[in-house]
Amino acid sequence: MKRRFRVTVDGETFVVEVEEIETAPVKKASSTERSTAAAPRRIERRGQTDGESVVTAPLPGVVSEVRIGVGDRVEAGAVLLVLEAMKMENEVYAPVGGVVSEIYVEAGQQVGRGDRLVLIS
Repeated sequence: MKRRFRVTVDGETFVVEVEEIETAPVKKASSTERSTAAAPRRIERRGQTDGESVVTAPLPGVVSEVRIGVGDRVEAGAVLLVLEAMKMENEVYAPVGGVVSEIYVEAGQQVGRGDRLVLIS
């Protein structure tokens, strides 16, 4: 049986058709799978003014790891933190180089799409 779905990815909408080809039971993974997002393209920057860049959550999830500290110098593309969403780990990258001025989240904290994560000056 074929089914059609409308899927939106990074603001772009696609219509996809899905067909069930096998009825074998689904095997559930017992551990968290690791995934990496493409550097700067997946990062949303909001509130960028006067050389500052606020890095926001690209998707809702739980902060599983913060890899930087206030005062750290980072380069564009450096991993800032890891978000776990739907049992996948997603690295969040620095969209610009600079110094970490503020960290708005901590490990274990739930965040929504667009929530502030880090301020880079």
